[in-house]
Amino acid sequence: MARSFDDIYQIAPDAAVRRLTAFRETHPSRTMEKEGMIYRVWDLGEGERAMVFLPSGMGHGEIWFPYLTDLCVDARCIAFSLPECKHMGDFARQIHKMLREDLGVKEVILVGSAIGGLITQTYLRLYPDEVIGQILVTTGAPCKELPEEDCVRWTSRKGMALRYQFTPFEPMRRQMGYQTFDTMCPEEMQDGMTFWRAFIAETYEHYVYKKQYVNLNCLALSEIYRTKPFYKGDMQGWMGKTLILESPGDQYYKERERGLLRDLYPGAQVVSIGPIGQFALMANETEMIGHMRAFVRGLK
Repeated sequence: MARSFDDIYQIAPDAAVRRLTAFRETHPSRTMEKEGMIYRVWDLGEGERAMVFLPSGMGHGEIWFPYLTDLCVDARCIAFSLPECKHMGDFARQIHKMLREDLGVKEVILVGSAIGGLITQTYLRLYPDEVIGQILVTTGAPCKELPEEDCVRWTSRKGMALRYQFTPFEPMRRQMGYQTFDTMCPEEMQDGMTFWRAFIAETYEHYVYKKQYVNLNCLALSEIYRTKPFYKGDMQGWMGKTLILESPGDQYYKERERGLLRDLYPGAQVVSIGPIGQFALMANETEMIGHMRAFVRGLK
């Protein structure tokens, strides 16, 4: 049984908890449906141009809440949680339909972290004329030039989908939250990051469900690394700009793949965000927001 909000967040500083509850009261999510898939959407601001935020493998768009709150003074900010699609292209197509048909967005600046960065790159290739910029945060490059040995850790996940079919998921959810935090947050930082430990725990206990987790992390992720749909020069005619926020300590995407990501976007602005990898999104939010704000203000 999932714990209550108070039980989960009792370990976190009061000020950080108040910031989250204030965001939820002021900017509640709404649900939207496309092609039978249910998305949770946070929409701050208005206008036909928007920053569109896509989350990592937890699939929970609310992880971007500090960024939405801060950056919405510069641009409309929209974040999506991810449902149980089996293909990166399905996410991109459905999100595109929601933006165009339901939210009135015509120009987008895509922001994607980890798996969200893979969806961002897929979206860009499907709708290049509507994307004026992309911000890729600690993400990968499933491209033709990526050696097979670098793909195995992801392609092998397809076999995990069958195992999950016969494994009770509910008892695992709390432990998965702890494991995710321990994997992403360096040990020396963990005592000071209790809010994000609680947030990740709440995400797994309340918002991650079996089909969504398996389809995203085992099937969609495995497929894109098996097919490796990107290649050097495939975005040569695209007129937009790219910001790559990378970390030498990235827990998932190593130097060879980070180098290939840079090769896919040879004109990109590349910024090192320090040694803590995936956790920089949470621990270094002020620095990260600064980089994103400067990039957005530099777009025409």
